[in-house]
Amino acid sequence: MTMRRLRLIVPVLAVLAIAVSLTIGDTAANGVPATKADNETQTIDANALKPDACAALNLTTIVVGSGDLNGGGTNELIIGDGTGNKLNGNGGNDCIIGGAGKDAFNGGPGTDVCIGNGGGDSYKGCETQS
Repeated sequence: MTMRRLRLIVPVLAVLAIAVSLTIGDTAANGVPATKADNETQTIDANALKPDACAALNLTTIVVGSGDLNGGGTNELIIGDGTGNKLNGNGGNDCIIGGAGKDAFNGGPGTDVCIGNGGGDSYKGCETQS
């Protein structure tokens, strides 16, 4: 490499080095603006999950599972699984939903909406059944 070319390359490299260092400095100062997404809380309760058939009921508790499911006497959303369940409202105004299996519904005292899903379900004490 000739001396003349070296004299041209050295200033060009110096200018590039300065440009890179300025760019890195600007990048380090960048920040992501706060979105406040972590400040938002939204509660999902029984009323948010109830089906349209239970729209008139004001539900307070969710009971989900399999086998024998028993409400606690308040207004509950009771949801069984795909096996045969015994679903008991036990007082209060309940929305009781069975799965695909042969379910036995017992609404108990109160206004209870019982929703089956086929499978030869049986109903007792349900104000409305489907």
